[in-house]
Amino acid sequence: MKTFSLILSFCTFFILCACSDVEKPLLYKVSEQNFSIVIPAKGEFFSAKATVINTPAIGGMGKTIAWLAPEYSFVKKGQVIVKFDGEAMSVASEKKHNELSMTQQDFNEKNGGLAQQQNAIDEDINLTDKEKNFAEKFSINDIRIRSKLKILESMQNSEYLTTKAQYLAWSSSKFANRAEGERSLILIKQKQLQNKLDQLNSNLSQLEIKAPHDGLLVYETVGRNEKPRAGQMMWPGRKIAQLPDVSQMQLKLQVAEAEALGLSAKQNVNFHLNSQANKTFTGTVISVAPFPKSIRRGDPLKYFEVIVKLKNQQDLFLPGKKANAEIIVAANRKAVIIPRQSIFTENNKTFVYVYQQGIFKKVDVVLGESSLSHIEIIKGLNVGQEISLYNEDNI
Repeated sequence: MKTFSLILSFCTFFILCACSDVEKPLLYKVSEQNFSIVIPAKGEFFSAKATVINTPAIGGMGKTIAWLAPEYSFVKKGQVIVKFDGEAMSVASEKKHNELSMTQQDFNEKNGGLAQQQNAIDEDINLTDKEKNFAEKFSINDIRIRSKLKILESMQNSEYLTTKAQYLAWSSSKFANRAEGERSLILIKQKQLQNKLDQLNSNLSQLEIKAPHDGLLVYETVGRNEKPRAGQMMWPGRKIAQLPDVSQMQLKLQVAEAEALGLSAKQNVNFHLNSQANKTFTGTVISVAPFPKSIRRGDPLKYFEVIVKLKNQQDLFLPGKKANAEIIVAANRKAVIIPRQSIFTENNKTFVYVYQQGIFKKVDVVLGESSLSHIEIIKGLNVGQEISLYNEDNI
């Protein structure tokens, strides 16, 4: 019986404890803790000052890259760094050259034909002038020697020759104008073909991009984190590379949109190179992009771009080198913090549910800085108080 009573007593105790645990609300005990807000970020180095190299305006159309000098190599002034494919332009140039030669031949043939026709007209004019002069010189108008009919025929013949000479002179003038027009049309066509040929030859001479001065060659990111490559089409004016000033390096970071709470300029940054994770460097945020954007094709996540000024320049800081960083939004210090889920708002007032003597009471609080999970309480709560993690009015 004693054993049974003891077992019954223990069962009753566990049941009461279980009921007590179920009925007791889920509470959080307010305490003062070490509090800091650190935002993780990743990025790469870039130069604040660089000579930009753009794709030349070759024929107003895109050109295909045929060859690229190795990235991050030191190049000398005048060294070829990019070559474009000029096969299509070479074919077009040859075609225009052939058309120009054919046009020159057409001009020579036309000029010869026109000159032959002009000579024929000039011969007719000379012959008519001779006949007219002969008729006028040897015309006999004495009726004692020639009959009136013969004299009339002679006068008509002289008048006909005069009219014919005038007509031939007019015809020669008209022909000269027409011939000049035909020659001008061919010459205009020649000039157009020559201009196109000169343009193609000029474009062929621009198929190579040379370094404007000595420096470190860094290719520009195009599209979404894509570097130029052989076979890629580049349009006139598009950035293709740069020669950065490595003495003025900065850090470009990407911060996930969901983690960018409290991000602003003048915040301190700790970072290390991926190649030297054991060494920490420092800097300061100088700008934050106003809007987040996607950085990878097909990736729905968006990131804020953050530019960091480096405290000390190092030879290790080269364009394109990767780094991991921590942006210090709030430095580590003692503070009263509570979970964000225990904060509620009503009528523009922020409050928590404080558990006292078995009941919950709404208590207004003044908030400080916050992280993704916790928030600082400046006024309204004391260390040791217990608060609810849920909205008690909805339970």
